[in-house]
Amino acid sequence: MRTGAFEAKKEKRKNLPAGLLPLAFLLPEVFAFRFLGDGGKPWPLAFGLLWAVMLSGGLYLLPRKAAKVAFALIYGLGMIYSVGQTGYCILFDEMLWLSEFRYAPEGAGYLDILTSYPAEWFFWVLGLLILGIILLWKFPHWQGRALPRILAGCMAVLAAVGAVLLPQAVFEADDAVRYSHSDYGRMQSAEAAYENMFNAHRLYQVCGLYQTFAKDIYTNGIYPLTPGYRSTQEAAKEEINAWFAGQEQQGSNAMTGLLAGKNVIVVLMESMDDWMLGEFTPTICRLMEEGINFTNLYTPPYGGIRTFNTEFCINTGSFLSSAGGYAFDYVTNTYNQSLASLLTAQGYSAKVFHYNSPTFYSRGVFSESLGYEEYVCYENFLTGMGEKERKNALYDDCLLFENEALSDEFFRQGSPTLNFVITRAAHLSYKYNEVLSSWGLKKYPEFRDMTGHSEVDCALLKAKLVDDFFAHMMQALEERGELDNTVILAVTDHYSYGMKDTQKLLEVSGVSDKLLLERTPAFLWASGLEPMEVNSVMNTSDLLPTFLNLLGVESPYRYMGQDVFSEDFAGFVPFSDGSWITEAGYYNASTKETVTFGEEAMPQAYISSMAQKVHSFTHINNQILETDYYE
Repeated sequence: MRTGAFEAKKEKRKNLPAGLLPLAFLLPEVFAFRFLGDGGKPWPLAFGLLWAVMLSGGLYLLPRKAAKVAFALIYGLGMIYSVGQTGYCILFDEMLWLSEFRYAPEGAGYLDILTSYPAEWFFWVLGLLILGIILLWKFPHWQGRALPRILAGCMAVLAAVGAVLLPQAVFEADDAVRYSHSDYGRMQSAEAAYENMFNAHRLYQVCGLYQTFAKDIYTNGIYPLTPGYRSTQEAAKEEINAWFAGQEQQGSNAMTGLLAGKNVIVVLMESMDDWMLGEFTPTICRLMEEGINFTNLYTPPYGGIRTFNTEFCINTGSFLSSAGGYAFDYVTNTYNQSLASLLTAQGYSAKVFHYNSPTFYSRGVFSESLGYEEYVCYENFLTGMGEKERKNALYDDCLLFENEALSDEFFRQGSPTLNFVITRAAHLSYKYNEVLSSWGLKKYPEFRDMTGHSEVDCALLKAKLVDDFFAHMMQALEERGELDNTVILAVTDHYSYGMKDTQKLLEVSGVSDKLLLERTPAFLWASGLEPMEVNSVMNTSDLLPTFLNLLGVESPYRYMGQDVFSEDFAGFVPFSDGSWITEAGYYNASTKETVTFGEEAMPQAYISSMAQKVHSFTHINNQILETDYYE
């Protein structure tokens, strides 16, 4: 017995004290706060401490072996969640919902962007990993200790109660409460962020990492399975109807039907930022000058994937949901209001063209859901080639017009056509040894060391490659005799966020606020079209109703955006975190700054009305996708 007691005592000395468990659970919250915090407001840390006590107290009630397994699972998930969220936020100033982590495989090919991350982030990741391994190796002992375990259970219960009650204290201490009589205060308040969950980052700033995780699981995972969910859906549709009824009904105008009956080409210019246009993009600049140049279009991010968000919005008229939900869970929705659905109903043949696999972002399935008859993958047309030769061919967007079989698919006969093309050339990253940059430098070696900044060199090189695509397309249209019978709409999906040097990006973009980087090029070209510049502030959702009006398509559906050519057009750019941009100025929810473009300050009533407008827009937009509104 004495030998056994000695061995047990010796074993206890080998293991770490149980008091390290709450510290271990707290550290991922501290790590998150370092990179996600809101100007030092300590609420996430307060919630993190409560959750650390709750989790460690719960473990203390379990047998040691079961507690060890539970610790491995909880701590591992917490670490992965904190690493993923902070890593995403460093790049995008945003956070993801849990469902959006499923996009990770699509982004795996661009992991070299991690080289731009601060060294401190990597130290935190390594430290959390080492701590977890050590704790599992030297996991605490507590067999036979009844009283401490009872106390731990009581502490866990008290911490859980605190986590439930603490949000109310946050609401009362929130600065926005001072404006609680106004829409501005209510929409920007911590309470709105917590209750409505329109933005993951804003929710985190209210209640921290663990509580955000828990609310996400319940609201987006468990609640949709409950009986009350269907009645909520029906109520949401009524709310959408009421919102649309309160919007101005837009009729025909001087631009209605101007481009009716033409073949349609929509080009999604991947990462083609406005500052890249100029000397090295003569074709694009000429098309902008000859057509309709939308000089003030912004592409705000919704959901977790930037490219598909814009792609989805161009086609459907609404953004991906910002309130969670995996975009491809909605592949079974009915998109009767989409561009492809409306044009195919008028006899058009509609296809999507891209170099990547149909499984990438599930485009092969989603394209058909949006009304396209086929997703055309370039690789399927490269038969009889070796792997290296095939890869080199796929680097070139011009392959669409240089490969005879692909070109015949694009210029198919028998009916008017809608072709949606996604370019590749301008995609990140912007360094000489990246595959696209390396391939492009062999074609245009003069871009190496051209500006003294390697990222700018690569970005301008890639812009040149995108311009080559447009030059080839215009030549092919002329050779096929389709130039006079075609309208081209070209839109960028997002700004060049892949640049590591953010200060240089702000400099070349000519802006001082990261929010304003969201402005991207967009233009429409058709032979004989009267050149014009549209300088009104627009967002991506305005493009579909504008384009349908030009094509003379009378859609029976209402859209989130507006036709920019309507007399009552009042453009604005809504962001899911509450930020907005108008012709008068902008509000940045991350910095809490309101900036006026002109000399006169924006009235508080205007700011308040914009807060309400953005809140309503985001809410209705999310509900449209969630309820399958257009079925």
